[in-house]
Amino acid sequence: MPLKNFTILGLDIGGANIKIAKLEVMGKRIIRTQTTRRYFPIWIKGKEALPKILGFLKRTSSVSKKYYVSLTMTAELSDVYRVKREGVKHVMESVAEVFNDSEEIFVLNVKGELIKFSEALSRDPMEFAASNWVASGLYIGSNVCKNCIFVDIGSTSTTIVPIVEGKLYVRGLRDPEKLVYGELVYLGFLRTNVSAVVNVVPYKGYFAKVSSEKFALMGDVVRILGYITEQQYSTETADGRGKSIRECWERLSRIVCADAEILSLNEVVEIAKYIYEKAIEHVFDALMQVRTRLLSENIDLKKFEAIVAGVGEKLAIEALKRAGFKNIRKLSDVLGKRISNVFPAYALAILTLDRVLSL
Repeated sequence: MPLKNFTILGLDIGGANIKIAKLEVMGKRIIRTQTTRRYFPIWIKGKEALPKILGFLKRTSSVSKKYYVSLTMTAELSDVYRVKREGVKHVMESVAEVFNDSEEIFVLNVKGELIKFSEALSRDPMEFAASNWVASGLYIGSNVCKNCIFVDIGSTSTTIVPIVEGKLYVRGLRDPEKLVYGELVYLGFLRTNVSAVVNVVPYKGYFAKVSSEKFALMGDVVRILGYITEQQYSTETADGRGKSIRECWERLSRIVCADAEILSLNEVVEIAKYIYEKAIEHVFDALMQVRTRLLSENIDLKKFEAIVAGVGEKLAIEALKRAGFKNIRKLSDVLGKRISNVFPAYALAILTLDRVLSL
């Protein structure tokens, strides 16, 4: 039987961010929910720093004496690991080291199963790589909408999850497959290199090819356009400097090998508009790929909803409208911004609560 009073920590350990959802449970009722989002670029901090940051987050989360932990991850793709198998094992072992006093540690696999840590260690590590979209999709299908497209645009990438009759209706289970099927777009709202979005931009009445250097990021684009504040530009910049309009202007000028004396702010705003439109187009293309696949399988999309989440929800809405979706809801309006901000971790924590209550 589960403990009468206990805590659940849902952990989503990404390469750029660590997200935590803490549920305090009394009986079968959640009495308090707390969330934490911490920017942790593992490729900069190093893999050896992961147990340290997890230990810090554990202390600041003030977990009760009796608690359960559940884990999902995307950090295994980071190039601090030679292969993803190494990354999965290291993340799992780091969590086990830090949360060794928990009642149980569960790890979510791509099939939607919560596997006990001791068993997960003996399984194929690739079963647990990049499974956070599973938690999100399962929660959406059970609690928000039975027939929909869920689009989550974070700082780094875009996840597209079709849901039919409350069930995940994806073709790809792993990242390479999902890139092929249009269910993953490696374009985010902040960290994506501008040269990965466009190869030309409008320049003084012409089109200029862009430099392939890492001069500017999507964060500079959306900051210049006024879509985020300086505080919401939560990742590192391309040159390591600040996030003021002037600094974003300078970085964007460099993509055509110019500078802020050659290009005015107004000219850079026009360039940013073009880049943003092309970013929408990348997501639109993937949505059309998913949409036409569903139609080819005789799934009626007329009553389909679209649910958007993540820091890039604005971009997601624009792409969805162009792909023909009219009924679009923000997850932040459904669950609140605080939970939406760490949604995969929250969805995982809810899945874990159901699992614990069934023990």
